[in-house]
Amino acid sequence: MSDPLRITVDTAQGAMSVLEWPNAHAPLLHFAHANGFNAQTYQGLLSPLQDDFHILAGDARGHGFTALPTPQGLARDWTIFRDDLIALLDRVAPQGAILAGHSMGATASLMAAVERPELVQALVLAEPVLVPQGAPTGENELSLKAARRRDVFASADEAFEAYLGRGAFKTWPQETLRDYLCGGLEPFEGGVRLRCRPSWESEDFRSTPAGVAALARRVRCTVTLIYGAQGTASQGEVALFRQLHPETRVIAEAKASHFLPMEFPALVRAEILRLKNAGRDARAAPPA
Repeated sequence: MSDPLRITVDTAQGAMSVLEWPNAHAPLLHFAHANGFNAQTYQGLLSPLQDDFHILAGDARGHGFTALPTPQGLARDWTIFRDDLIALLDRVAPQGAILAGHSMGATASLMAAVERPELVQALVLAEPVLVPQGAPTGENELSLKAARRRDVFASADEAFEAYLGRGAFKTWPQETLRDYLCGGLEPFEGGVRLRCRPSWESEDFRSTPAGVAALARRVRCTVTLIYGAQGTASQGEVALFRQLHPETRVIAEAKASHFLPMEFPALVRAEILRLKNAGRDARAAPPA
């Protein structure tokens, strides 16, 4: 398997850093990462798909190698991540693409599909953030933890040892953790620091939108929603999503946490491939 290229795409919102696995004649797939992470975190999940898709995975604003401005208040309700994704798709996929994503990236992809349906051929949502309408938002445990997060290390190896088997990274394969750090650290005062500043990660958590499941009634494309039984997806909101978009394929993985793409990458890959194969089978079917 080939490593991805890192490219810069000039969009209407500004320059975005994107990982690309080129495949000129294959369907286009974009993968959007979770808050606090970066596109390279998912390299192990995405690389095996390079023979089947032309893959793009962008670093969101304030994450990885994308250096777009992050003024206070900009992340409110995550519409900025929706708009940045749409601006990227307008440049690289005006004909439309399959959108997949994890957590915040899944939710931003869903929001983009509602705002600009012509750009989205299908959705694969892994542990999307589905907060019930009317639930308290703003400061929360995740935002407080993110604000206190250590962000400076003597080296990438020190960061690796600090994270390995702990906290959010407890269930991650070592190679996935290495990829996260490779895409998420920058040189700083003789050592390294996280490219996603703790203040921005914290603001993103504080800015989580509520009532996103209600958007399902406005989605026009095929949807697959994958969640972990030990994750953070609200069962009630998943049920509401399916009620409003009855064609949604819902998959619950009993052993998965919120970090399902790191724990069960083959499951996410299989569902992305299923969409490609379903499209191929539909084209091959004889007329009724």
